[in-house]
Amino acid sequence: MRQPIHPRLRFGGFTLMELMIAVVVVGILASIAYPAFTSTIQRSRRADAIAALSALTQAQERYRSNHAAYADSVDTLSVNVEKVYKYYDVSFAGIGESGFKSGYVVTATPKRGGSQASDRDCATLSIRLDGSIFKYEAVDSKGVSSAKNCWGRDHGSSST
Repeated sequence: MRQPIHPRLRFGGFTLMELMIAVVVVGILASIAYPAFTSTIQRSRRADAIAALSALTQAQERYRSNHAAYADSVDTLSVNVEKVYKYYDVSFAGIGESGFKSGYVVTATPKRGGSQASDRDCATLSIRLDGSIFKYEAVDSKGVSSAKNCWGRDHGSSST
């Protein structure tokens, strides 16, 4: 004799409670993953800015070997840093009264209102060349030096 099938076992699927538990678990996982994801994106864009600053520094040295002074603008150097311009403003400044003859500072600052503007750890990145001394600098959103965290090295100078 055949056993009757229990009415509840005939229908496959999830109960409303099981579905709500799955939604809550997905919500918790998303709330943990999203900040980590945005932090990774910020670090990636920061790495692009660091690479652009390094490329500009190298281009400045090549320019200086052919001219009496360093270039006073990014456009003069013919370096492709378009990828960085979407998130950062890149600029040069001369050092001292002699301007661009003895050194310069190349700086990357996140664009106001851009997605990188929320990068609190490395609000400004820069490389300073004064004479023959390179200095890697960074400042967080509170104005505190954070070169070691941003550049992966101490903020002290290293000579060329």
